[in-house]
Formats: sequence, C-alpha cells, structure tokens
Amino acid sequence: MADIKKIVVERDINPYHSFLSSFFAGFAEMGMINQGSMNIVSKRAAEYLYSYFEAKDFLSKLEKFENPDSPESVRYHVDYVNSMLNLMGNYELEVQEQNEITLQIASNLCRICPKGVGGAAIKGTYCPIPTFIEKLVNLLVGKDALDLQTSGIKKEGANCIASYKLTS
Repeated sequence: MADIKKIVVERDINPYHSFLSSFFAGFAEMGMINQGSMNIVSKRAAEYLYSYFEAKDFLSKLEKFENPDSPESVRYHVDYVNSMLNLMGNYELEVQEQNEITLQIASNLCRICPKGVGGAAIKGTYCPIPTFIEKLVNLLVGKDALDLQTSGIKKEGANCIASYKLTS
C-alpha cells in the first residue's frame, strides 16, 4: 500500500476523497469494475449530483452564458464542479483547434484517483473524472456541449489527459 499519510497531506485529501478512491480501488482490484463500467457509474453519479444541485437551489446561482457550449461556459462550469467537489488539485482546460478541448490534471494532485489515492494495484487508470465532467457540465449548461473523445483518461508524464469536442 502507498504511503497514505504522505498522499493525504500532499494532495489535501478529505475523508470523502479517501472513501471514493479506496472504494473504486477495491472494486477494480476485485475485477468488479473496468473503465467502461466506471464511465457508466460516473454518468449516473453526475445525474444524481445535478439533482442535488437542483434540490439545494444551486443552479439558480450559476452564471448564464449566451453561448452555453462556448469554451468560456465549459471552463466556468468545470471550475464550478471542482469548487464544489474539490476533485482535482491542479488542472488546466486548453482549447485546441477544431473545437477540441483538453482537460489536463496534474496526476500527483488528483484527489480521487483509484490508483494514486486509493492504492489500486491495477493496469490502466479507471478514472471517473472525464465522463463525470462531460455529463455534469452538459446537464449544467442544458445541452450537450461536451463530447468525450477518449474512453477515459490517458496518463502522459505527470498529467492525466481527457479530450473533448465542443459541439458548437
């Protein structure tokens, strides 16, 4: 097992992060979940969180954008989701050519990684974030603004990267 004390301090892990990451890690190690099923579960979780935001009247406080599928709107909503859940310690959204946007997460600061935080001894990433972000941002803007182009997240050096197409 990884040095959990070091991870908790370095990544600023709260009890919910620890619970989620170790929960995902346990399922992954037992072979009960893979990236495909993680994507399905992440979409379901996004729908439930959206309902929570509705129930708590958080949606009325969100900024309205003339073009809800603009890069500015997507960035605002990803920032909002992360401010509410504190999933990613350091991340960047970069607009590429052809209406593409990439989400780059500093892998050593992600707070719910089944491997890096949950200690899963698995191949692959089993990351819930790309699909969760896609579904929740689409719900928050009221249309399909993002279309995930990767099956999950790709680890490249010190970053984990997900690619999306903007539908505008």
